[in-house]
Amino acid sequence: MQIGKMTANKTHTTAVVLIPPEEVWEPIQGLRRVYDRNFDRWMPHITLLYPFAEREDFSHVTPILETVSAQIKPFQCHLSQFDHFRHRRSCTIFLRPVPEEPVIDLHASLLKALPDYDDTATYPGGFHPHLSIGQFRHQQVQRDQQKLQSNWTPLEFEVEAVFVINRTPETANRFVVVETLALGRSA
Repeated sequence: MQIGKMTANKTHTTAVVLIPPEEVWEPIQGLRRVYDRNFDRWMPHITLLYPFAEREDFSHVTPILETVSAQIKPFQCHLSQFDHFRHRRSCTIFLRPVPEEPVIDLHASLLKALPDYDDTATYPGGFHPHLSIGQFRHQQVQRDQQKLQSNWTPLEFEVEAVFVINRTPETANRFVVVETLALGRSA
């Protein structure tokens, strides 16, 4: 099932993400609370598709997401290694999911079905799955990353679903889950 190359209405108020189970959030949130300027807007997550569809288009895209999700088996994810991206004025330190391949494969499957939502694949080097911890200065990023790494206890969890999230004035512009799409539920 594929939408094809229709003209997609994209918005920065929706996204398709992986969210770790809440029982592993506290160490992540402890760091994000200190370092992430977007702490109040986003829950801990790994972005798959962003920007995503307008809410009025969900009736068209959600069945496609359900079909793709049903064909992907749940998989284990380890958050044990820090890395960073350099931007013009700052750096983002993040946790890299290990292994990356299941997340990359899931992303590729979603893009195959919904090719208009390819923004996360257009960065230099393509899609890089990551869970952002926060923003840091260029001059100190290596030191800050090493410090975070030396104090980190690795986390492990099973990825069992894909989530569609949305933010509105009614949610105080915080993202909330509006759809939960279980992995591996194909008939």
